Amino acid sequence: MEKTKSLSIAIIIAAVIVSGSLVFAGYKMSNPNQDAIFKGIEAYVQMKQAEAQQAQADANKPKFVQGDFSGDAALEGSKDAPITIVEFSDFQCPFCGRFYEGAYKEIKSKYIDTGKVKLYFRNLPLSFHPGAMPAAIAAECAREQGGDKAFFAMHDKIFAGQGTLFTGDLNSINTNLKNIAKTVGIDMSKFNDCYDNQKTKDVVAADQAAAASVGIDGTPGFIVNGQVISGAQPFAVFQAAIEAKK
Repeated sequence: MEKTKSLSIAIIIAAVIVSGSLVFAGYKMSNPNQDAIFKGIEAYVQMKQAEAQQAQADANKPKFVQGDFSGDAALEGSKDAPITIVEFSDFQCPFCGRFYEGAYKEIKSKYIDTGKVKLYFRNLPLSFHPGAMPAAIAAECAREQGGDKAFFAMHDKIFAGQGTLFTGDLNSINTNLKNIAKTVGIDMSKFNDCYDNQKTKDVVAADQAAAASVGIDGTPGFIVNGQVISGAQPFAVFQAAIEAKK
């Protein structure tokens, strides 16, 4: 996951503390008169080790949030499905592409297509991906005309072509996105007006605000019936969260 908050620093600190404790232990053996000082040092080291272990344990606990974060997002699946997934994604993000090619397809076949899960797609274009915002605007412009079906047609084609779609400059990206739009059965004159004038940018901004409200600042990020899942996790992670809600 891009911009994922990691505990690597805490782990490094813990390792340094452990190493330091060994050094202090050796020094203590050669300086027996320093017992009081080293007892204090050992207690401090043990405290910091416990804090690092607790931080690791806390980070591994599932995070849950309250509320409906689907907004007015594009919906895939039956609106009556009992399990809800809200996905925050960036069309240019390679990790989002990895999710699309992996866990997403299994979730779709096993849960979405069988009426057990509905998925809302919300846009979270990252600033360092120059094609992410244009792609989000394009998908929402397609949806404006053709509804959720047109949106997910764009969604599938953008992710499937991610390796080449975003390789050129912005002009090339614009052309590529318009070429994709031609294949989803919408009025191109209306689409071009919407896309060229960024008429769906407010929709994207609302998605970004929703992500920020729950602390999702990297992609892909998910809320599975209240449980926050970060990154392009394997299918088994999503399956466990989905099955736990039955």
